[in-house]
Amino acid sequence: MALDKEETSERVLAIAEALINEGGMDNLKARTIAEQAGISVGSIYNLFADLDGVHRAVNMRLLDRLGAAGAAAMADLARRGVTDVRQRLLALAGAYIGFVEAHPGSWPALLAFNRRRPVLSEPDAYESRLDQLFEIIAAVLAEGNFDIDEETRQTAARTLWSSVHGIVTSGYAARSLRRQADEIGRQVELLVAVFIRGLERGGTFAHAGTTAP
Repeated sequence: MALDKEETSERVLAIAEALINEGGMDNLKARTIAEQAGISVGSIYNLFADLDGVHRAVNMRLLDRLGAAGAAAMADLARRGVTDVRQRLLALAGAYIGFVEAHPGSWPALLAFNRRRPVLSEPDAYESRLDQLFEIIAAVLAEGNFDIDEETRQTAARTLWSSVHGIVTSGYAARSLRRQADEIGRQVELLVAVFIRGLERGGTFAHAGTTAP
């Protein structure tokens, strides 16, 4: 029985994600997808304008999955009555690290795809998914006892995301798995502790260049 459009699209994206995760962007080939899906190459292009369209759709699914992982981490802490901001931020970082480990090819490919995306004058559905990830962090910060305004809170959420991402990226450059885990864990814990201390002082970090009394 022939697959309908939705089923065919789902099959194409599942195969495309597996190909990207196995070998990065260069492993995404229309002919390979078509062969594995049992459809023609033309059928793929009836669903998506081009391979970039396929990759973009895969990335949207990945971002949705990452957002779900963060929300699940927060829900788990809520069930256990954990409200401490530090623990919640570390849980979000842990969810991110776990996601990166589970997607060794497709997550770096997503980041590479983002770097070559054209700059748009207005946010699109893709960027909105990124914003939703930042909002999870901002919501945690909003519940902390920080004397900061909304703009600073949003900036802080993006800064923390970028910082954790940088730690994870550099951590995986280590050749030893043990060192990767140790380095990433220690650096994230230090980052979150220092970050919270800065927010407790108003989030401006004006004190950074002064000598403490």
